[in-house]
Amino acid sequence: MKVIADKYGVSVAQLCLGYDLQLGLAVIPKTANPNHMKNNAELDFVISDADMEILKNVEPIQDYGEHSYFPVFGGKLK
Repeated sequence: MKVIADKYGVSVAQLCLGYDLQLGLAVIPKTANPNHMKNNAELDFVISDADMEILKNVEPIQDYGEHSYFPVFGGKLK
């Protein structure tokens, strides 16, 4: 994802937010950091159809390591 984010001159977080918005999802980024808030709002880019397809087909993370016990990461919420 970093390569695609770099292509658009945005952070990975901005790319993720832009991706979700282009899918028509509502996003509510959480941060208490004013700089992150500002960056989260700077989404004036459009991800190409080809890059959207790449992002849609990213292989899911299989092992979240020490955080796998959380239901959201451990595959227990389906």
